[in-house]
Amino acid sequence: MKRKYMSSWGLAFAEEREMKKLGEMAARGWHLEKFAPLGYTLVEGEPMDVRYSLDYRQRPDEDYFELFAASGWEHVTSTGDEIHVFKGRPDAIPLYTDQTTTHDKYAQVERQMGKAALVFLVISIGLMLLLQLNWSGTAEAIIWIVQTLVVIGLVFTGLPYLGFLVKRKRLERDL
Repeated sequence: MKRKYMSSWGLAFAEEREMKKLGEMAARGWHLEKFAPLGYTLVEGEPMDVRYSLDYRQRPDEDYFELFAASGWEHVTSTGDEIHVFKGRPDAIPLYTDQTTTHDKYAQVERQMGKAALVFLVISIGLMLLLQLNWSGTAEAIIWIVQTLVVIGLVFTGLPYLGFLVKRKRLERDL
């Protein structure tokens, strides 16, 4: 079975574009199999006319997936037990049919990312303050390594937080 990698532009910034691209790939015979680092793994198969949609739910139960199945959506994959991708026929009822529920979807994930980004920001500031003290070369090097990892965590939570914040604000403006 052939597999192919498709890069991601970031769900917080390009969710609709990525779901559309996954649908286009399925029409060419490349179907979403799972999330991959900074993208997706696609598997070769028969071309299909499907539509992909995304939802965020922490620790979903069976009722959650049954609700989507009853609406014509098949669960494809999840990551982190909180981001779930579904596929359905082109005429399947959208997962979110109004701006209020769409707003709530983004507000929930925005809060989660915001909390994580805040933790990384506080740790980063704390480490920067620690670096102002006089450390031995080894200790300072370790603090810099930890600081680098924390900044990476801040980027991967802070940027999505800002993306979801912008999406939510746009929806509020349109409500």
